[in-house]
Amino acid sequence: MDGIIGVIAAISLIGWIATRYSIWCLPLIVSVAILAEDECYPLSYFPMYSDPDESENFLYVATFETDPARHQPLPIHNFTGLSAPKVKKMEDKYREDYAKKLKKKDKELTDKDIAVVGSQLLDEFRAIAAGKQKTLPDHLALVEVWIEADDDGGWTETATILAAQSAPGQALPPISTTPVQ
Repeated sequence: MDGIIGVIAAISLIGWIATRYSIWCLPLIVSVAILAEDECYPLSYFPMYSDPDESENFLYVATFETDPARHQPLPIHNFTGLSAPKVKKMEDKYREDYAKKLKKKDKELTDKDIAVVGSQLLDEFRAIAAGKQKTLPDHLALVEVWIEADDDGGWTETATILAAQSAPGQALPPISTTPVQ
C-alpha cells in the first residue's frame, strides 16, 4: 500500500512541477500525510480494525427457564425494535443517571447498584415491547460480555449476568455476578 501511495505522491509532484497547477498539490499533500501516518486510513480494507482495544464489552438480553446462568440469547430487536448497540447505549445512560442520583461515578457502582440499573432497563424493554403489542418471555436476564486479548495473542470472552428478572408474581432464583462460562 505504501508503494501505491508513494507512486501517487511522485506523480503529483512531477505534475505540479511540470504544469504549476495547484490542483496537483492536493494529491501530493494527502499522499504525504497518509505515508506519515502509516495507517493508509482511507484506503485500508478495515480501518476500524487497524488498532483494536485490548478489551471491549457488549450487552444482550437473554431468557432462561429456572437458572439465569443457563440462559439463551433473546432477539430483543424482534420484540422492541432496539438493536444491540442501542441496548448498550441505554444501559450506559441508565448507569450514568443512577450514579449521578447516588452522587457517585458510574465506575464506583456496586454489583447491587448495577443490578438495579439492569432491572430498570429490563422493565423499560417490557414497556417498549408492550407498546408494540408484543410480550417478552417471563424470565429475562441482562448479560454483559467482555472480550479481552490474552497473552497468547487470542481473545477471551467472559459473560456476566448484570440483572435477572421474572414476570410480576413469579419468584426469581438467586443470581450471582460471577462470570458465566
